[in-house]
Amino acid sequence: MADRMTDKETRFIAMTASYKEVIAKVCYIYVSPYASFDDLYQEVLINLWQGLDSFRGEAKLSTWIYRTAINTCITWHRRNQKYASSTSLENLVAEPIDDSSGAQKIEQWQLLQQLISHLGPIEKAIITMWLDERSYDEIAAVTGLSSGNIAVRIHRIKQKLSEMAAKSHQTEI
Repeated sequence: MADRMTDKETRFIAMTASYKEVIAKVCYIYVSPYASFDDLYQEVLINLWQGLDSFRGEAKLSTWIYRTAINTCITWHRRNQKYASSTSLENLVAEPIDDSSGAQKIEQWQLLQQLISHLGPIEKAIITMWLDERSYDEIAAVTGLSSGNIAVRIHRIKQKLSEMAAKSHQTEI
């Protein structure tokens, strides 16, 4: 057996190294409980590996990676949904953090992630890509929706998240 890597292996390693944060973000949004993050991340990598030869470059590589990651996560979520424990926002425990601005940003990010975890699979995909500063056209390419539909959905998702945050804040008082 040769010790040299094939061209496919080299491309795959470079690709996953470049996009590991993107893949992790998508997985993190769909995973519950957190302990299964590694399993989901691994499943995304397997699907990327299996589909690498069929990537024709008709879309940007980042779009193909997003689409593969999101489709894998949605399938995983549907398959495991019946086993997921329902976690209410009040029951999510965060370690105490001091009140510095950095700590507040972390706390706000954690709250946002918790709120996003209560969205539907497509809503999670759309808002995750929007937060990752993807264009409406790229989000549309990944989801198969029109750019106009993406704009409307992002507006509605932001409203929904605001309402959820307000309700969460009321339950804490």
